[in-house]
Amino acid sequence: MTKKLEFTVRGLNNLEPAAPGKRYEIADTHISGLRVRVGDAAVEHGRYKGKAAQISFVLLARFPPSSNPTRRTLGGYAQEFPELTLEAARAKAADWKAQISRGLDPSAELKREREEAAREKLAAELACYSVLRALDRYDAEKLVQLRTHKKTRSALDGPKGLLSSFSERDIKTLTRAEVAEVVRAKAVDAPISANRQLAYANAFFEWCVEEELLDQNPAANIRKPSNENERDRFHSVEELREIWDATDALGYPFKHLYRLSIVQPLRRQENAAIEVNSLDLGHDDDPTEGVWTLRAGATKNAKALRIPLSPLARAILIDAINDPARPKDLTDEDHPKESRYVFTTTGVTPVSGFAKAKARLDRLIAEARDKEAAKHGRAPVTVPHWTVHDLRTTFNTIACDELGIDAAVADRILNHVATATRSKVQRIYNRSELFEPRKRALNAWASYLEAEVIGRSADRVAVLRQKTAA
Repeated sequence: MTKKLEFTVRGLNNLEPAAPGKRYEIADTHISGLRVRVGDAAVEHGRYKGKAAQISFVLLARFPPSSNPTRRTLGGYAQEFPELTLEAARAKAADWKAQISRGLDPSAELKREREEAAREKLAAELACYSVLRALDRYDAEKLVQLRTHKKTRSALDGPKGLLSSFSERDIKTLTRAEVAEVVRAKAVDAPISANRQLAYANAFFEWCVEEELLDQNPAANIRKPSNENERDRFHSVEELREIWDATDALGYPFKHLYRLSIVQPLRRQENAAIEVNSLDLGHDDDPTEGVWTLRAGATKNAKALRIPLSPLARAILIDAINDPARPKDLTDEDHPKESRYVFTTTGVTPVSGFAKAKARLDRLIAEARDKEAAKHGRAPVTVPHWTVHDLRTTFNTIACDELGIDAAVADRILNHVATATRSKVQRIYNRSELFEPRKRALNAWASYLEAEVIGRSADRVAVLRQKTAA
């Protein structure tokens, strides 16, 4: 039977705690149904400390009146800083009993009020959502999934980011005119960069609309500040031969990397970061079975891809791995180990220093042209500007025009997404790995290079062309 007592502050402060793991209740003689629930003492370092019991006020009543009596907690009580004083607890108990008599459940009403307050708070927060706060969410929920995560965030609100001047602004107050003006200002010094930043901002604002942070995209329909033409620079066979021959003087790793970029026309950063354990180089008795698994995190489109290795690509990779100049991983100087990367200058990171290597390659090509011109008594021809990316365009052009390789297969070899979305047919093909067609195409391309560029087996050209035309 529950003990009854007329509550006083002094009496509450002197209540003995319950036995460890237990609790008891005392009913108030002043307000019917009001009780104090007394728990065990506070625990510190595994021991019960002092006589300070855990006390809370509860109301025993019928919720609703026709049901069995149940207890609802009114609030806690502590000696120094009570959540509820004795006076407040009695007033709250009387109020709840009055509500119950009217058919209301006060605890349910309290829950509803709290939920409504939470909704109002959220609405208030959303009503004043800063650009920086929205970018932080976009970063955590979207950008973190992308390989270009840091680059994209920097383009948005880095030191030279398009939206950096708007960081503290309520995102809903941004106007199309303001965004357009910043784009125009950026384009004065860096028009192509401004194009990219506008594209990143457009994607960000579209996400904000999807997340209901914005009603409409303030970057929508803003024209690019600079026209961009698709790359149409591709190399002739003679130019490919010049590049191939000049790479010999570069040595490891750029000799192998440039040659692989011709034979295996993926993006520079994809070829440069090849890990040894991602390669299955097969056996010498069947050099056509090599496979390189390009993991999702190393690709521009964040999708993994199995890449068939032609015998020529396989030979270049094996030569690079076994090159005496390839450094070991000396992170633990007492126990050096093989580097995880095929192309590296440190042993612990993928190769870098592309600009210097490219400049040196250009000089070697120019020197070779000068010698050839002097030999024949004519003026040398200047090397036209080119980039490593042009090697991809060269493959695509020759593969489709001369070798008869299907455009969708060539596109998949390049690991494209954007170009593959130009038609419905190409979108369908791009979802397929097309492994066997890619393998045949890359073997045909390697044979073409061996015959026309490297100078091996020139008599195979006619046979090759007959096969690809069939």
